[in-house]
Amino acid sequence: MSVPLNIAHRGGAALWPENTLFAFSRSMEMGCDGAEVDVQLTRDGALAVFHDFRLNPTLCRRDGAWVKAPLALIRELSLAELGAIDVGRPKPRSLYARTHRGLVPRDGEHIPSLKDVIACVRPAKDFRLFIEIKTSPENRALSAAPEETAEAIVALLRAEKFLNRSVLVGFDWPALIHAKRLEPKLFCWFSTWRRRTRKGIAAPWAGGFDPWKFGGSIPEAIKHAGGDGWFASSAQADGRSIAAAHDAGLKFGVWTVNGARSMRNLAKFGADAICTDRPDRLLHAIEQSRR
Repeated sequence: MSVPLNIAHRGGAALWPENTLFAFSRSMEMGCDGAEVDVQLTRDGALAVFHDFRLNPTLCRRDGAWVKAPLALIRELSLAELGAIDVGRPKPRSLYARTHRGLVPRDGEHIPSLKDVIACVRPAKDFRLFIEIKTSPENRALSAAPEETAEAIVALLRAEKFLNRSVLVGFDWPALIHAKRLEPKLFCWFSTWRRRTRKGIAAPWAGGFDPWKFGGSIPEAIKHAGGDGWFASSAQADGRSIAAAHDAGLKFGVWTVNGARSMRNLAKFGADAICTDRPDRLLHAIEQSRR
């Protein structure tokens, strides 16, 4: 059985407040191989770490009060404004709180910048970041342009000398294609889920590399787009898809896997990385497989 990389999804969202320095620090201390982090471009051209395109009313507090509609877009706010938002605990009795009962809250955790996250994890020499470029192919008004966001991320990784510890991922393939052109040695794993596509109709997320152009093969589409890996949803991950990725010369990662049995199966099939809200569970599964 191969040993996949243990990548803490948003820092380990079932255990600690997602996308916070606290979560990234704890996942690093736990012994994870890395963390997945969501990155968006702000109004003032900075890179903020937050998943949703708008402030989330079940996660975001300003001056102690939960934010309410109208909810601002991340792209409309400055890094300083975002840094004043407390995201250390979910709103009580919310759906998020009910589905994250094991989460350890940490009041005073604010929306960080990507630069802050890099500084946080830098001491762990082998810890890497799977940086999701958060742009919206369905509605471009929700986020900054994919190419603009990719340029900002590549520039920061160069300035911070963090290129070799980074993997870019994302569902908006034009961002990854552009990043790869800017920095050919930067690893880019193309994310997917089960989308409905029609032959002959170009999808905005594919950047001209629609799988139907390659006989329906996602690995071949990613390979021709210049990608280094396929970052598939758990619904798409099985022995056949992993083998197809490897046959195309790609790495294979899967998101978001929280069940121990699925973790063991994916490791048995040869997955290169598993992204999980429960990195503690994956560590245990890996340890058991070594006995």
